[in-house]
Amino acid sequence: MELYYLLGILILPGIIYASIVQGRVSKAFNTYKTVKAVSGLTTAEACKRILECAGVTDVKIVATKGHLTDHYNPKTKTVNLSEEVYNSSSISALGVAAHEVGHAIQHAQGYKALKVRNVLVKVNNICSNLFWVVIIASFFLTIFASVFYSLIFIGVAFILYLLSFIVSVSTYPVEKDASKRALDLLVQNNILDTTEVRGAEVVLKAAAQTYLAGIIVSVLYLARFILAVFLIGNSD
Repeated sequence: MELYYLLGILILPGIIYASIVQGRVSKAFNTYKTVKAVSGLTTAEACKRILECAGVTDVKIVATKGHLTDHYNPKTKTVNLSEEVYNSSSISALGVAAHEVGHAIQHAQGYKALKVRNVLVKVNNICSNLFWVVIIASFFLTIFASVFYSLIFIGVAFILYLLSFIVSVSTYPVEKDASKRALDLLVQNNILDTTEVRGAEVVLKAAAQTYLAGIIVSVLYLARFILAVFLIGNSD
């Protein structure tokens, strides 16, 4: 079992990296949140302009509570902007808001990668509820039955966890595409000039790293899970 706990220690750098990346996001956002765009448009106004130019007329822009809780809800077709972003005309806020509008446009245009991810998320939400049930069942089977039956349940748990990992991986290209759309749309709609958009790019690139960090952590946890199965299999 020493190897299992050793791999647990190896996961720590991934978690530390994720924390560092989150710090970079906050630093990038704070750097450009005091820099106002020359256009003078608030994010709400900018989002409406972008959506209109893209021919998307059924999406609403609303304010939501929290810090950097900005997101697009495909069910309600709303771009939800945190309060500090909603009423701002800073480069940071415009970049974040345009990113979420990018998701709205993806949804409206039937972007395939987004469709695949949404299906995977729905399936994963169901499977995640079963994961720990299967793990607990395998634990009791190891004690009261045999390792063989326990391994069957662990195999099922592995498949469930693998699905969660796939969701993490599938999220990155969707987010990257939304950021690319955002930067292009900000310039095309005269919301940011070519110099200002570089600041928005810094913010969005920092945010994209959080998804890469999530993938790295997921890989490490997946490796630890595989090792756990291997150790149980050799304990018989």
